[in-house]
Amino acid sequence: MNTTTKVFLVLLRIAIGWHFLYEGVFKIESDQGAQRYLTSRYFLQASTGRLRDFLGAADMESAQAAIDKWNDDIAGHFKAQNNELSEEQKARLAVVRDKLKRDPTINFDWFTIHEEVLKVASEQEGQQHFTSLAYLQSSTGPFRSLFRGLAPDIEGLERLTRQSAQARLDERYRQIIEHFQARGHPFSTEQRARLAGVRESLKQSIAATLDDAAFQARLADYQTMLARVRQNAAAAGAAYWQERLDEDRKRLDTVGGELLGFVEEPLAELTLQAQSLATVDQMRAGPPPRPKQQTELIDLLVKWGLTAIGLCLMLGLATPLAAAGAALQLAMFYFATPPWPGLPALTTEGHYLFVNRNLIELIAVLVLIAVPTGRWAGLDFWIGRRNRLPHKIASKRSWKWYLPKNNDRLVETISRTH
Repeated sequence: MNTTTKVFLVLLRIAIGWHFLYEGVFKIESDQGAQRYLTSRYFLQASTGRLRDFLGAADMESAQAAIDKWNDDIAGHFKAQNNELSEEQKARLAVVRDKLKRDPTINFDWFTIHEEVLKVASEQEGQQHFTSLAYLQSSTGPFRSLFRGLAPDIEGLERLTRQSAQARLDERYRQIIEHFQARGHPFSTEQRARLAGVRESLKQSIAATLDDAAFQARLADYQTMLARVRQNAAAAGAAYWQERLDEDRKRLDTVGGELLGFVEEPLAELTLQAQSLATVDQMRAGPPPRPKQQTELIDLLVKWGLTAIGLCLMLGLATPLAAAGAALQLAMFYFATPPWPGLPALTTEGHYLFVNRNLIELIAVLVLIAVPTGRWAGLDFWIGRRNRLPHKIASKRSWKWYLPKNNDRLVETISRTH
């Protein structure tokens, strides 16, 4: 193999290593950014529910005062979340307010306020942190069940129970308290009591939400849709049927995410309340870590696996092992969403049939396993040289003790053979 070929193979190794390293570091740093929680679904459900109960039991004057307060609370909530309502949203909300003032018996719910009146887009955290959940959810092909099975309770039915949701609030409370304790800024007894009061209030709100007739109807529809999708998946045959099934799966994940917002957002609300209770000195502990997710272990393996593999490939350290690890990860990425005929295309950056960028990079790292690029330029060369040098020295010295003295020609001949 000539020198030019070796140089290009080393550059290929470094380029792939940089790709893996940057992806890993980016995903790790995404978890260290500032956390900003948006809890509009939970807030609108709670505030609208309280107003509806109040309207049924209060006189007209008190009802109108409660309606004004409800309108102001909604606007204030979004402003406090750095997500202030636009003038158009405020105008639509004011229309609802005026209708309620004229007739407090009007039937309305938080779905109407969230989806039709305010038209709030699906919330994302201020800085999107890495999670493999969406990738596992969107997996396609014959290995779809395998990849989705890596995330426990991916449909969320277990988390959409009162017992599970309230248990997660208890766990979140403990996690917040331990966060400040571990960083040397513990909450006082009074702060813990106040935060515990918030937790109990949130538990009651969760119970009221899950028992609400509108929520139960939405949950029943979700379960029916889930059963239908599973049944259709077993009977899928024609191409048009497969396309319909794929659309139903996307819609199913969207509806499931909306329902899970009502048990996820109280966790964010508890975090916000904890930060509001913290003193200036306690704020030095930083924001509490994000609540645990069902893909936590997978996320950890992906982030640190990418980083370690990329670093080893760039340095030429344990190159065959690092390349094998890269091949394993790329194979998982490829088979999770394979570009095969009849499967939905999940990328807008090109058109692929059988071969995509993951497969091309996979073949490239398989080449790196077969060629010793780390010994040509990398730490593998220096490690190998250090291990081989004592053996060479010992082997060269050992036979000279058995040769006759002043036999320089024989020494030169044996040295050339070594």
